[in-house]
Amino acid sequence: MTMKRSKRPLVYSPAERSVVSVREAKAQFSALVARAGAGEEITIAWHGRPRARLAPLEATGGVFRVDHAWLRSMTVKKHGKRAEDLVREDRDARG
Repeated sequence: MTMKRSKRPLVYSPAERSVVSVREAKAQFSALVARAGAGEEITIAWHGRPRARLAPLEATGGVFRVDHAWLRSMTVKKHGKRAEDLVREDRDARG
């Protein structure tokens, strides 16, 4: 005996509900990640009960940048040498 599967669209559209079963989430993971990336929160249910949430990440502040000119001008008080030179000497001494 062959069971018929229900015909569901393979890709979720933003107009559909935002609660999906684990089975649907596994089958459509890439599409769900795209929806979450676009700002939608998706709840994943297991046996009809909400278990997890797929949500977009908040924007970060950007890339951390180092002011190399300022860093080179800093000296280590005890040695009177720049930190850059101390690190280089230590690295070269280790071989």
